[in-house]
Amino acid sequence: MLKAFFMLARDDLQMHENSMIVTGLTIVGLVVALMALFWCLVKGASTKITAQYYKLAEHLTLEVTEAPPQLAGFIRPEPFVHGEYRGRELSISVPSKGIQNTRQTETVIKLALKNLDDFTLQMTTSGMLGNLRQRGSKQKKRWLSGDTNFDQLVDVRTSDGVRLAMHLDKTGQQAIASLLQGTRATIYLGQGTLAYTELGLIAKEQQRERFERAVEILCDFAEIFEGGLV
Repeated sequence: MLKAFFMLARDDLQMHENSMIVTGLTIVGLVVALMALFWCLVKGASTKITAQYYKLAEHLTLEVTEAPPQLAGFIRPEPFVHGEYRGRELSISVPSKGIQNTRQTETVIKLALKNLDDFTLQMTTSGMLGNLRQRGSKQKKRWLSGDTNFDQLVDVRTSDGVRLAMHLDKTGQQAIASLLQGTRATIYLGQGTLAYTELGLIAKEQQRERFERAVEILCDFAEIFEGGLV
């Protein structure tokens, strides 16, 4: 009787151990499957973004630099577009750090300017969210163009409103308002650089086309200001 009891207990223990092994293997299998799914999603998203960067570079006749994948492909840095366009250095990239050390990602166009180190400017959409994107310029008084439609759409802060009024005409105002409207974008000018930043990554045709348009508007803007403020 006692022998039968111990044999039964041994069988139960063996069954319990087998059950634990099966459970452990199932968990490991699920983890591996989830990691594989995540890897495929990251690779797919990276492929879409990279394709848009190559189209962007081809349109602007610029170069593309790709950073190698990291951590077995689980981290794939965005490409970097750079070169000379319309006679000035231009780059399109994604900063490695998030906005003000947050996890939010933004894509940035940067243009090199001449003789404008003493002039600063920030433009973004009006409203609460736009006000949050005015980095370091909230202390500056808001500049008003006199055009009600433009002033309702765009929040402008600058170190020299007179200079801005002399060179930002109706055509320029309309172009900027059209570019910024409905986006989470900001235009910056300062320390010899003109920049356009937008939350998110260039993963779709519509986004790429907007960045192509932004490049042209920034170049026009830079030429007007360099010509009038030297």
